[in-house]
Amino acid sequence: MSKNYIERNTYSELLELDLQEVVSENIKRCVAESGFTAEQLSYRTNLSVATINRLKAGQNLSIRGICALADALNKDWRVFFA
Repeated sequence: MSKNYIERNTYSELLELDLQEVVSENIKRCVAESGFTAEQLSYRTNLSVATINRLKAGQNLSIRGICALADALNKDWRVFFA
């Protein structure tokens, strides 16, 4: 029983890592296409530059941060998950 739990947990962690990678790549692409610097996005989103950089790295992803960034880039937030 314990082994099955570990396998499910490992699979779940793999899915999470894949999602973080997809979101990170899409955020980086959209930011690059926008031409905005991290400082400009920070001003437009009311998020810190560090938070912008973490979003680009796929770290500490939050709905608030993703939605704020999408709004600043004039994108639907779902584009980051495609």
